[in-house]
Amino acid sequence: MGLAISSGLLTAGTTSLITGKGILSGVIIVTDNTNVATVTVYDNPSAASGTVLAKCTATTTTGANSLAFVTPVRFDTGLTVVVSGLGAPQAIVYHSA
Repeated sequence: MGLAISSGLLTAGTTSLITGKGILSGVIIVTDNTNVATVTVYDNPSAASGTVLAKCTATTTTGANSLAFVTPVRFDTGLTVVVSGLGAPQAIVYHSA
């Protein structure tokens, strides 16, 4: 397994990251400390549906949250990421192709 690729900073909305097989290594979600923010990662190349590979929530208490997989998670069709929440939620997803 090679090094992970960063999605870069993702803001609220739905983003299709990659089509095809690969490995999900981790996710980070950050909130503005006033609103709850959630990042959901799907095994789907173009839509927010199908198998949920990861879901992580940052609360107003934590401000941020992350998942780093000791055993990375395989995806088969691609990655679509949904960042949701009020204010200015931001997320980063780490994966390999």
